[in-house]
Amino acid sequence: MYKASVHHQHPLALATSQPKGVPRGKASTGLRPRRRHCPSVLLCAKAHPSDEFPAVQGDWRSFRAELVSKEHAHRGLLQNPSYTVPSSAQVPSTRNVPGDWAHRLPEAEQGCLLLAPENEGGWWQHSVVLVLSHDHEGSSGVILNRPTNSTMRRVVPEVKYSEYHRRALASRQVSMGGPMGCDLDARCLVALSKCKLDVATREVFPGLWQVDDFDAVMPEHEASLVMFVGYCGWVHGQLDAEVANNRWTVAAASATNTMALVNSAAWTGDLMGEAIWAAMRERLERSEPRDARWGGGEQDEGPKL
Repeated sequence: MYKASVHHQHPLALATSQPKGVPRGKASTGLRPRRRHCPSVLLCAKAHPSDEFPAVQGDWRSFRAELVSKEHAHRGLLQNPSYTVPSSAQVPSTRNVPGDWAHRLPEAEQGCLLLAPENEGGWWQHSVVLVLSHDHEGSSGVILNRPTNSTMRRVVPEVKYSEYHRRALASRQVSMGGPMGCDLDARCLVALSKCKLDVATREVFPGLWQVDDFDAVMPEHEASLVMFVGYCGWVHGQLDAEVANNRWTVAAASATNTMALVNSAAWTGDLMGEAIWAAMRERLERSEPRDARWGGGEQDEGPKL
């Protein structure tokens, strides 16, 4: 993140940090760099004979998604013996590929998605937010489905793109990440990467990284970067309270599905993101048994596929 020339800082001086929790209706005044670390394993709930919890190797979120899918299948069969879990071809999505999955979560966590309710307006209308941090200091994220059809060079002209480590940014398409950090005197940049860039990135979740050192970005990294101007912020406890009050639907999604939300909105010209938001909601709904959908419902004849 960075604040522009008010304090005579380099244009991207603060773009290397995670945004601290800020009430989402108030402007940011610049943030201090800090690093975060994500858990790399998920501990199994079943006790181990040695009284130690065995660690799940690899992508623990994919492991959890598999458990959620099996739970949905079990619950669906209890409701309707003929129930079958929808395949990726049956479930609406921006793009379905091997390893692509999405399911709801009961509460927010780093790397989760937030889907705005249908009646939400303003900045949040039909928004799908990726939560980049969520801890005792607050929460921050970026809206994934607000493309601009413009490049960094046009939207953020104050950056010196002639410098070697800025060249990778110049031609990247930009999305609007949120209401904070959009003012000319306090512009904030966020960059996501589809691959790990040594020294330059930190892991949001397995398969997705955030740039936390723009000075370490090289021109050859350009193809992997997704750029945002602005971000979303919440003070400690604010996001959890909003989720508890049904202000957001919380979901987890694979890295492939998460990045497809950005790409599909740009490719289709869906500048307000309504189609992407609707597709994700439908995907989450149709992947679950009827009694788990959007706050529950009557357990009559099971899901219709």
